[in-house]
Order: sequence, then structure tokens, then C-alpha cells
Amino acid sequence: MKKIALILLFTFTFVVFANADTMSKQSYSVLMKAQKFLDKQKYKEAKNLLLPLLKKELNNYEKSYVLQTLANIAINQDDYKKTAKYYEEIIKLKGFEEKNLERIKLSLAKIYLSINKYDKSVKLLETLLSSKTLPKSDIYENLLYATYYKKDFRKSIAYSKELFKLNKKKKESWYQILYSSYVELKQYPNAINTLKIMVKKWHGNETYWLQLIALYQETKNYKKALSTFELAYKKNGVDPKKNTLYFVNILVENGLYYKAAQQIEQGLQKAYLKDNKRNFELLVSCYDYAKQKDKVINLLASSKFAKTVKYQLLLGNIYYNQEKFGKSIKVLENINIKKGSKKDGQRNTLLALSYYELNNKKATVKYLKKAINNPYEKKRALSIKKSLQI
Repeated sequence: MKKIALILLFTFTFVVFANADTMSKQSYSVLMKAQKFLDKQKYKEAKNLLLPLLKKELNNYEKSYVLQTLANIAINQDDYKKTAKYYEEIIKLKGFEEKNLERIKLSLAKIYLSINKYDKSVKLLETLLSSKTLPKSDIYENLLYATYYKKDFRKSIAYSKELFKLNKKKKESWYQILYSSYVELKQYPNAINTLKIMVKKWHGNETYWLQLIALYQETKNYKKALSTFELAYKKNGVDPKKNTLYFVNILVENGLYYKAAQQIEQGLQKAYLKDNKRNFELLVSCYDYAKQKDKVINLLASSKFAKTVKYQLLLGNIYYNQEKFGKSIKVLENINIKKGSKKDGQRNTLLALSYYELNNKKATVKYLKKAINNPYEKKRALSIKKSLQI
């Protein structure tokens, strides 16, 4: 964990606490020398003076001060576990005034938070809520973090509300934790309301917009998801290059298949989207659901991704439904399909129907017979034969 700017409240200095009247001249002299080494970041030299001093007969104030100086060294060396140990010893000694011990307790609670001892942090912070000298905002902020990481989301929500009451200027991280806590508890309406505030305050943060849109989807409010996405586009909150397919998905959820297809084509033209099989299939599907058969035909007749049995059968079927029976036959007879397969049976049935519409009885009987001999298509083919009275 990085150096604790957030977590570290204070560093004692001799200006604040050193008092020659409450400690021996020898202790005072050693501590002053150690402090000079500390100021020059010569931590080894400082410790070489302090550790032997601890072994001497010291009063609680002197011992506490030595421990505090050692704690300062540990902090500067990013050794937070050792810092916590020194703070714990200082609190047990009770050598400092109560107000200063409270400051140490707050710092210890923050150290606990930094080394993932969330239970200890919360317990210590809650005892400080009655303090008359410590800033309440600082205590609530750390309770917010500690309870959240402890996964006590109800408490983190409660503490965030107290924190908001005490501060006109709210930190972004407070909103992040509040939103996440609501999501963890599946309180989606509250999470949505929090995110709505967040996108107003930080409208350039794409993550917040996308989280808000995702929550609208989660709650099946697809119209809100769509309107929010469109608003995000206008405010440059969402990058169209990265989120075209997400936008397409939301359009599809709203039944706007034609607009979805247009977005895909625009993405392909501007190279936001890759010209690949997946996007081709999505484009065909959107135009198909939008009943834009001419668009589907153009795609199936021209795309390199359409040269498959699936799409050639689809093209033949569309031509048949448009009563372009000759074109249907041309496409279907040129498909290379494994004989006896399910798709081969479908192709033969469609060919039989196409030839029937052209009054070519011989060809109709030929392909209908093939369809009847196909185990996958037999039942359907026999039914068609009966209805055609052939």
C-alpha cells in the first residue's frame, strides 16, 4: 500500500512534545540527536540512539516519546506493522495527555486500516466518536473506509451520510464507496440516485456513465438506459469508439433494430468496429428484425462472410418470400451442402416449393422426393406433398 497521506494524521515533533522538565537531560539530549538524524533521513543512526535508550530506566512520558520517534522512523520506512506495535505500546503506557493519546489512537486506527486490520480499526474509531478534540469528519471518513473494506455495507452507508452532513465539499471517493455499498446490498434505486449525482459532478468520467447505464439495464429500465447513453454521448462522457457495440445492445433491448444496424454500419465505416464475422452477423440480424429485407439481401449477396450454408439458405428463403422464385432457385442450387444433412433437407423443400410456384411439376416432384428421403425433413415434406396434392 502506498505511503499513507490519507491514513497518517500526524507526526510528533520535539516542538510539540519535547519537554526537558518531564524527562532527564540525558534522555532529552539523545532524543534531540535522534530527531536531527530523522530530519536528515538517517534512520539507522537514529535507531542506534533510540533502541539502547529504551532499555534504561525511563518514566512513561520518556518511554512514550522514544516509542513515538521510533514510530516516525517506521512510518518513513513504510513499515506500518511496526508502527502499529509502537502506537499500541504508547497507548498502554498512558504517558501522554488524553488529547494526545486520542490523536495516537486515531493514527493507529488509520494504520490498522492500511494493513487490512479492519475490525481493529473500526473498534478503535468508534471509541473516538465521543472525543471533544478530534475532528469528527476525520473519524467518520476512516469509519467509512474501514466498514466498507470490512464488507459491513450498511454501516458504511450510515457513516457516509454522517460524513456528508459534516462537509459541504464531498470527496469523490466517498460517493464511490456509497454507490458500491448500495450495489453490494442490491439497493439499485439508491445506487442509481448516487450515480446520477456522480455523473453531474464528474461528467467526463466514462466509468460512472457506464455504471449508471448498466444499473438501468439491471433494473430492466431500458428506455432510461438508452436516454442516458445518448446523453452521455452528447456530453462526451462516453467514447463512441469503445462503446458502439454496447450502444447497439441497448438499442436492441429497446427494439430499435434499424437504428442499431445503422450504428453498426457507421462503426464499420469509421473503423470503430472490426470488419469481422461477429459484427456481420449482428448487422444482418438487426436488419432482419427491422424487416429491412433489401438491406439483408445486399449484405448476403456481397459480403465475404455470407458465403456459408446458413446465410445462403437465408438468402434463398428471402427471395422465395419476395416471390423471386428464379433467384431463390439459383442461390439454393449453388449451395454446397452435405447430402442427407438437416440443411440439405431444408434446401430441397425450399427448391420444391420454388419450382412449384413456377409450375415446374417435374422439378417440384424431384426435390420433394429428396426432401422426403431426408430423415430430418421427411415429416414436413410429406405434409407439403399432401397440401400440394402431388
